[in-house]
Amino acid sequence: MIAFYVLGSAFALWALTLTAVGVRRDGFPRSRRQAVAVGTLSVLLAASAIGSAIITTVLEHYGGGEANAAPRGGGGGQRLALMADPTQLRFDKTSLEARAGRVTIVMTNPAQIDHNVSLQGDGHGATVGTGGTSTVSAELKPGRYTYYCSVPGHRAAGMHGTLTVR
Repeated sequence: MIAFYVLGSAFALWALTLTAVGVRRDGFPRSRRQAVAVGTLSVLLAASAIGSAIITTVLEHYGGGEANAAPRGGGGGQRLALMADPTQLRFDKTSLEARAGRVTIVMTNPAQIDHNVSLQGDGHGATVGTGGTSTVSAELKPGRYTYYCSVPGHRAAGMHGTLTVR
């Protein structure tokens, strides 16, 4: 995720610099060589920022990124990534695994309808619309737990799964 912020910031600064220089100078860029250099650097920075955003999203979604790391702030525990299916009343995963202790499930919602994530007996995350994130945390002992969407009718339609805590 840090790469995205660094590359995105570099791209934004480059765009602001080009705007300031281009607005104040007639005939900028001066030569074809300068135009090619400016264009090439602009495309590289844009592609790098977009590419790092895609890579970060994929890593978090498939469990290789920060979404499965211990939460910041020294609280310990484990974060599990979950996503609402954008086309049907389902999560992208029907099972999750975690170690005993503090467990946080973070659900992103790309769907056009509201969803949340809840943990049976241990609370509900906020109901969120498109692009939102719902989070539920609990201190869990080894066992099997059900996670689900508590929006009326969603769990019954199949929006649930099993969390196995070892």
